[in-house]
Amino acid sequence: MQNRRLALLLSMLLILSTVLAGCMPRPGQGNLAASSAADSVVVDIPAIALVYDEQGQASLKGLDLSALGVELDALARTPEQIAAVRAAGIESAYVDISPSGVGLYANGRPMLTMDWDASTIQSLGAVIGIAGVDNADTLAKVLPLVSNMSLGVAMLFPDAGSNPTLVGPAPDKAAALAAAQAGAAAVLGELGIPPFATGLLGALGPLTIRYNATGTATLEGLGMIANFLPPDALAGLNLDAEQMEQVAELGIQTINVQTKPEGLAITLNGNALPLIRWDSGQMSNLVTLGLDGGALTAMTGADAESLDALRQLGKFAPLLQTTPLNISVVFPE
Repeated sequence: MQNRRLALLLSMLLILSTVLAGCMPRPGQGNLAASSAADSVVVDIPAIALVYDEQGQASLKGLDLSALGVELDALARTPEQIAAVRAAGIESAYVDISPSGVGLYANGRPMLTMDWDASTIQSLGAVIGIAGVDNADTLAKVLPLVSNMSLGVAMLFPDAGSNPTLVGPAPDKAAALAAAQAGAAAVLGELGIPPFATGLLGALGPLTIRYNATGTATLEGLGMIANFLPPDALAGLNLDAEQMEQVAELGIQTINVQTKPEGLAITLNGNALPLIRWDSGQMSNLVTLGLDGGALTAMTGADAESLDALRQLGKFAPLLQTTPLNISVVFPE
């Protein structure tokens, strides 16, 4: 029995040392360990580096893991996906996880940033359960562990070179805001909406969309503006019986969405979720690098069609970024 335990321990140490050998320096590496109490258990390791060749085959920084029975086939990408990121000039993609949040980067530029803390991490676990995600119970138990983790995964494409940028310098937030304002004006022009309309919308204050048992919606908070709306103006908000049944099955009671200068804040059933930041050009980068450049497809393996919802969000993001909204959706109990 002792020999078996020793063999298992040695095998685990061998795997760990091999994985760490396939790592690279990570921005912020060591900060969590340095700030934690001596008796705290934390995970603070270099970035795991996945290196891709032109055919989309992945290796762990050039190491051969086959001797350990470790296969990276699930991480392989198609030659077309690799060609797409190279054509867009994307050399690296990076996922950073820390106690303060998670970030997705391409060429060091942020594409998606979520801020979290212990409370919103717990809420995220609750929402995963509501959404009916596979293995939700396990995920809800594992999620709180990220409060004590600082790690990252880098994807290095054929043109990455020997010292790729994983996280670039802090973006100019003033320039990002100016770009969002220009983008919002362009979106309004495409929709044929005069610019002053967003000012009126942002000045309305909190709005509430309330559903009755049959799925008919009423909109509260419009004030005098409601008197000028046509009778069927809210018909597009109504839900049919099947949709209402799905809402009930998921246990959704209330949703609140607030657009703020720093990002999108969502609360579900009173559980505040991690803030989705957009004040550093994330939405613009999400479209140009993540969607048009193919970085998100390379990172997730998802096809372009499944990312259409993100593309729509990216299209209207400038409008959301520059229009303060506070909208609650209330379903019948």
